[in-house]
Amino acid sequence: GQILAFVSSPDFSPDIFTGNTTLREWRDIVNDPTKPLLNRITNGLYPPGSTFKMITAIALLEGLMIEQDEEFECAGIYQFGDRVFKCWKVSGHGKVNLDQAITQSCNIFFYQAVQRVSLNRFINLCQNFGFGSKTGIDLPNELAGLVPTRDYMNRRYTSRGWSRGHLLNLALGQGELLATPIQLAVYINKIATKGNTFIPHFLLSKVPESTNSINLNEETWVNVEKYLFNAVNHKYGTGLAADPKINGIKVYGKTGTAQNSHGDDHAWFVGYAKDENQMASTIILVENGGGGGKIAAPIARIAFKHLFNKNIEDRLAVK
Repeated sequence: GQILAFVSSPDFSPDIFTGNTTLREWRDIVNDPTKPLLNRITNGLYPPGSTFKMITAIALLEGLMIEQDEEFECAGIYQFGDRVFKCWKVSGHGKVNLDQAITQSCNIFFYQAVQRVSLNRFINLCQNFGFGSKTGIDLPNELAGLVPTRDYMNRRYTSRGWSRGHLLNLALGQGELLATPIQLAVYINKIATKGNTFIPHFLLSKVPESTNSINLNEETWVNVEKYLFNAVNHKYGTGLAADPKINGIKVYGKTGTAQNSHGDDHAWFVGYAKDENQMASTIILVENGGGGGKIAAPIARIAFKHLFNKNIEDRLAVK
């Protein structure tokens, strides 16, 4: 749970607070449309996009609702009622199974498969992974995000209320679902540790506190890690650009391109890397950045390369 690096941008120069801050300087910061005072890690709320597909995969696997080799057809579009849902790959992925759907981030697979999952099961799984609750990080004013339950949707939309179409959005981390980057960190850490991780913290003197543990079948954990490995290492993986290509280092991850009603898509990458000595995760979010595979994954590669190269150099120096 120890936080090694923590960056929120745009930022501001703290020098303006070392003397007498003028009213104009303060107004410039407060009224800046890029919101430099907002700590996006704990207070920014975003749809997690396709990084959330592991939740859907776990729901399917734990409910024994899908076979490993079962395939769904992706033709690029999928009609549900009077709505048309699209895949990022306009021409479609063809027939894909769950592993391939995670690796290539196929939307149409999940639109179809999630219809086997009950809303209550899906919501409970989201909450078990920490969504909709504060992580407990040792910083003030953390936001809890939002997991839209049936009651929430019925209250907000009254006559229209909840419908199965909302579940299709949730399967891809869209719709009313909102999360902070630090929640995504806990989420990927829980996957990396098979459900047993710590609350994120800065204080080195702090005794690490465990988050709630998640008990899944061992086969589910193994399969999900395989999917994440393929997403970064397979030739068709959307997260290929996250691999630092360091001998002895294995990288796992998932990209996300989250639709944003206020502008361009947000680019996500969530993942972790490990060798025989350590394991570390990274969460990359680029607001309005576009595609997660093109924009966020290369930044993750830089982070992994710096961390693991530095630690290798440190160990060699000790020897």
